Amino acid sequence: MFFSGFLFFGRAMTRKRTMISDLVEGDIIIPDSLCYFLVRKSSVRVGRNNQKYIDADLFDGTTNANCKVWDVRDDIEEVLKAGNVVKVLNGKVSSYQSNIQIVINDAEMVSSEELESDCTGLLPESKWSAQELKEKWEKISGDLDEKHKVILKEFETFEPKVWEMFTTIPAGRSMHHACRRGLWEHSLSVAEVSGKVAGIYQSFYPVNRSLVVLASLIHDVGKIFEFQLNRTTAMVEKYSDRGKLLGHVYMGATWVEKLLSKVFPEDRELKMELLHIMLSHHGEYEFGSPKKPKTMEALIVSMADNLDANLDAVNIGFNSEMDENWTKTVFSLQRTFFKTGNDGPIHHEDKT
Repeated sequence: MFFSGFLFFGRAMTRKRTMISDLVEGDIIIPDSLCYFLVRKSSVRVGRNNQKYIDADLFDGTTNANCKVWDVRDDIEEVLKAGNVVKVLNGKVSSYQSNIQIVINDAEMVSSEELESDCTGLLPESKWSAQELKEKWEKISGDLDEKHKVILKEFETFEPKVWEMFTTIPAGRSMHHACRRGLWEHSLSVAEVSGKVAGIYQSFYPVNRSLVVLASLIHDVGKIFEFQLNRTTAMVEKYSDRGKLLGHVYMGATWVEKLLSKVFPEDRELKMELLHIMLSHHGEYEFGSPKKPKTMEALIVSMADNLDANLDAVNIGFNSEMDENWTKTVFSLQRTFFKTGNDGPIHHEDKT
């Protein structure tokens, strides 16, 4: 990357991407520099000379840097839109007010393949890799009743694009599991929790554990239709018109109804019970649930879904700016949360 020998040679050999902290004023960026950034903000402005320029904020996974593009072309303007992940092909590192500033002459949007191979840590990702989630999915689905296995296999193949998105997109824009593969992670977590609960109760209550697990795995499939996604990163940009008007609960249930009509068109009872779980998994009308849970299976799934979503929302608070041991207000729960250590409350070191 840099014409300073050692750093360029080391990066070229290890193929590690260059971080903002590696940059110093005067560095020249070329394709082999492996400078990948998430464009957090971007705007086209007009300078004192009445010429357009782009002012953007870039993020490398840990640090932000300002960016300028002085020669604005239609293609570079499209590449540097907020939400895109880009590779800088030609540029120079300068400074402004003692901070690093990157002047970009040329850049390109990364491919999905590059995003997975070269950009680890740039975007928020599930704590589980795609391979780990796949192994979890196969292990959990292997425990289902035969009829439920057929449904789940059809779920994976009925519309290949749906399955691809299900295993890639976040579960939300910001509330919980707002990371790549977040929807897959959340679905598996709900299935693990609800499966254990159903396993405890099925010995003395009429609970169908396999139905509980199946419903947990697919309960949020409607989120695929609820979001407008960045086409490369698969991160949520905003809610779609359909998402705002219909919601993922309804859209997921209608999609699964089509699937069931293909594989088991005569099994009305199975369709009724599974669709009821999907339509009631938010638990209460005020939380957007068309129906309240009215079977034991539906009650278990809705409670496991609520627990997993809420715990992740609190954990986001723990990993964000805190006030001593306390989170800021967790929006979805409308209260702050206290973080304890393994052996009790965390006591921050007195630096005075």
